[in-house]
Amino acid sequence: MIDVSVIIPYHQDRGYLFDAIDSYEAQEFTGTSELILSHNPTFSQGQNINAGLETVNGKYVKILHDDDLLTPNCLQDLFDVAEREQADLVFSQALNLNEGVKTWTTGVGDAGLAAPTTTDFSFESLLNKNFIHGGTVLIRTEMMKAVGGYDESLSVAEEYDFHLKCLHYGCRIFYTPVVVTHYRMWPGSKSVQDRLTQKEAREKMVNEIKSRYYT
Repeated sequence: MIDVSVIIPYHQDRGYLFDAIDSYEAQEFTGTSELILSHNPTFSQGQNINAGLETVNGKYVKILHDDDLLTPNCLQDLFDVAEREQADLVFSQALNLNEGVKTWTTGVGDAGLAAPTTTDFSFESLLNKNFIHGGTVLIRTEMMKAVGGYDESLSVAEEYDFHLKCLHYGCRIFYTPVVVTHYRMWPGSKSVQDRLTQKEAREKMVNEIKSRYYT
């Protein structure tokens, strides 16, 4: 079995795809890995991720979006923590690469650093506020398949929904405070567009996702 499968899900090359691939090829990883390009222009993001999931051979999965970059230490650091802690999901920190948009982060600290502001990594805490930067996550393949992968019907907040499903299922989660991703924030970024042009729709969907778990 391969140690890590890296999936790049994308609809079309928006100008950064080969940079993302180069960041994978520059990994300082002593284990085994594979790169899967999951591309269908008619699929939702969730569909492209799930299509890639069907072909993986790795013990763990790393999602790399086509406009982001992995730091050279990414796979090694996340894999080592997952193995040492027997974690199903490991998440970490990202640095925002800003290109003409206002910075927002999931936490505080150095300019552009996205890091959690809580030490409570429970399901209840995640339901209250998203503290997981999706671009930093390494997930055990068995866990990803056990929860059914991504919800293919969602057009926004797919990562948040997926992480809630994992924790609700009983996923063992661990945080490591190291930068593993450069998260590109530019006008063509899906997350930027969601927040700037679909703010109300995104907030509504997030609330609907949360309502699935309220009793």
